[in-house]
Amino acid sequence: MARPLPIQKPTRADWFAWGMVALGGGSAPSAINVAIESAPPGVIAFFRVWSAAILLLAYAYGTGRKVASPMDAEGRQVWLYAILAGAAGYAMPFFLFPLAQMQVSSIMAGIVMAFLPVVAVLMAALFAGEPLTKRSTLGVFTATGGVLVLIGPAILGGMTASFIGILLLLVAVFGYAVMGVIMRRAPEFPVRGFATMMMLAAGVMITPVLLITSFEGISVRSWAAILFLGIVPTGINAILIVSTVRRAGAGFMATSAYASPVIAVFFGVLFFSEALFAYQVIGLLTIFAGIALTQQSGPKGQKKSWPRIVVAAFPRRTTRPDDSSQSASPPRDEA
Repeated sequence: MARPLPIQKPTRADWFAWGMVALGGGSAPSAINVAIESAPPGVIAFFRVWSAAILLLAYAYGTGRKVASPMDAEGRQVWLYAILAGAAGYAMPFFLFPLAQMQVSSIMAGIVMAFLPVVAVLMAALFAGEPLTKRSTLGVFTATGGVLVLIGPAILGGMTASFIGILLLLVAVFGYAVMGVIMRRAPEFPVRGFATMMMLAAGVMITPVLLITSFEGISVRSWAAILFLGIVPTGINAILIVSTVRRAGAGFMATSAYASPVIAVFFGVLFFSEALFAYQVIGLLTIFAGIALTQQSGPKGQKKSWPRIVVAAFPRRTTRPDDSSQSASPPRDEA
């Protein structure tokens, strides 16, 4: 069995991949905005998942990785974790995000997504044996305060559509975080194969939605946005993450999570003329402050450990050493 490749200094290609992942994640809320112009959430979720699943399946087999066999006990156990992770991190969020954005702007969706690293840290503390420090606890409370700033106006207005939309976004974000915990506790299996299994499982689970969904009146513009969602922010981003983490490490790639919400805000203003309110800026900055506080820091002279956001966003599942330079799994993808 081959030894893991050593972590290398990020190259121009790695930085390009970093930018593409950040851009893809940040563009997802805008693409959803276009998709929901004429397509229902069920159609968006179905084709987003299956287009990504086909791409990942081709990538996995093309690079020598296969999915687990359900015919033996070990394979069935891996599939169980893949099904749970796919349900929490793909099937549910991919349906909830377009449903939520029928009520809120793409700017709000991008800003709420910034809360994901903090939720991941909290979930890791509760279920993955990574206790919170005083500093990281303060970070969780600070970021939660930022979310309260975001939903404050909606709360004051009662159970409005905007308030419900934000709640749906938060449920989707928690789904991504739950996926991270499941991946961290999953049995040993190559990352590329496991990522493909999660997406295939999500595709099977989301398929029954088509029974109560209509295809009538969906425009070419919406179809293009749906395919973009499946291929770029979901499929290609997953491939770029896996390949870049193997070379440059999870810590390098995890920082793209900081850029995606800012890009989402920029695209919302630029392409949809959405209003950016002062309370949204304050909420986003407060969440970023909370993320910064959740970072691990050691005594002077001590080798710095991986940031908590890295451990949470790229859960260190036990993977086979020929599949990843670190025991790291890909994160889940932006809205």
